[in-house]
Amino acid sequence: MAEANALIVLAMAQASLGGLDTAAESCERAVELARTAGDRTMERLAMQHLARHQADAGNWHQALATATQALAFDDRSDIADIPHVLLLMVKGEALLGLGDQAEGIKQLDLAAREAESCGYEDGAVRALGALLRATPDAEVQARHDAALARLTART
Repeated sequence: MAEANALIVLAMAQASLGGLDTAAESCERAVELARTAGDRTMERLAMQHLARHQADAGNWHQALATATQALAFDDRSDIADIPHVLLLMVKGEALLGLGDQAEGIKQLDLAAREAESCGYEDGAVRALGALLRATPDAEVQARHDAALARLTART
């Protein structure tokens, strides 16, 4: 699975240089390789990155489909993990991009709560920031500020 992992890293570099479509293509290839090898963990990781690049490019339908498919891989409702949080964020952003305000906010709030519960402060800040852009709210702002304070205290 070294090739799939290398493609994911390459995709991150491509995306940082503005090549979101190329990054998505690299992730799609990584998904194919992982799927062929039967490596569900790598497949989920590649799909997480694919969904992020699709969302960043404004391809909301694709991002939603990819994130939803990756979230369905396993029931991790009792365990909060970073890829799960990131997939929930993409799903929420995609739903907002498609005009489903209520469900998008619900998914972003779920992502933020999971990030907060597992101490993933960067994820909490990002999810709460996206949530604030969708719906300015004093409680969400307080949670965002607290997560940001915890994050900056660590650095």
